[in-house]
Amino acid sequence: MRIIKKWIGRQPETAGEVRLLEVTQAEMFEQMYPLLGQLALHATSGHDVDFRLYFICEGGRRILPVDKPSVMSGAFNGGVNPLVDCEPVSASSIAELVDTASLLPAVEASEYLFK
Repeated sequence: MRIIKKWIGRQPETAGEVRLLEVTQAEMFEQMYPLLGQLALHATSGHDVDFRLYFICEGGRRILPVDKPSVMSGAFNGGVNPLVDCEPVSASSIAELVDTASLLPAVEASEYLFK
């Protein structure tokens, strides 16, 4: 799993730095699904894709499953890309990137990031 972009679009102040996490299909089922349950499958259910995307925010205490079509395309307000490159981070375990002990409930990314 890796982080190569961060979110600079509209977001609530409580979000802090929002980073975009890419996970492989295997990582999705082995690590994200046990952590988030059905929400881990929500955004890409029924789609044959190589990577699943999640936002990590609130200091690593919240993971947002990304609904790519609505969140990514709906975020281009005035033609401005809400994602920018950041320092790459690679990890073999989600626990290296998030505070699994104090993880907050996931919410819909489109509702959360556009407040």
